Amino acid sequence: MQNSCTDAMRDAMRSAEAISDECWSDIQPRLRECSISKHGYFAAEGDNPTDLAFICKGVYRAFYRTPEGVEYNKTFFPEGTFMVALTAMVTGQPNLINLQALEDSKLLLLDYAQLLALYDRWPLLERMARRIIEFEWAKKEIREIRLVTDDATTRYEVFREEHPGLEQRIPQYHIASYLGVTPIQLSRIRKKLFQS
Repeated sequence: MQNSCTDAMRDAMRSAEAISDECWSDIQPRLRECSISKHGYFAAEGDNPTDLAFICKGVYRAFYRTPEGVEYNKTFFPEGTFMVALTAMVTGQPNLINLQALEDSKLLLLDYAQLLALYDRWPLLERMARRIIEFEWAKKEIREIRLVTDDATTRYEVFREEHPGLEQRIPQYHIASYLGVTPIQLSRIRKKLFQS
């Protein structure tokens, strides 16, 4: 396992909670490396996922698909972030959200049951997870408010601030879906902004 990837994961964990060397030594041997090709799924609707992932390389999208086949992007996960089908893990029910690679990717996986066991041995891990989940919940709430209160141009500008460089890596129709606009509307917004 490449040190740069495990170092990035440890740094991401440390940004939420100070992780001791002893705790990290307990986590590291449990990590598994995984590669998923572009368009492949880390978790698909109906799956029973068992792992938490740290993204070392690549970008993922989380999306719902209606019975009619319409897809709605909910969020993106770039390098340096954690990804999990949390509702399925917590409830034990089949997964409801699709987590799909938009680029060839490399992940570090940790079995969720093993993580829960580590919580008992290392309470700081549970604090870390709580802080990460709280932060992600707050981001989700802010995004949902923006979807109904901000105009499409403002939502696009916020997307660019929050995800610098991402629009050069993923198809525009995925960004349009995330912003709640059509690809044609997004094209018009971009044209207007970049002509200013």
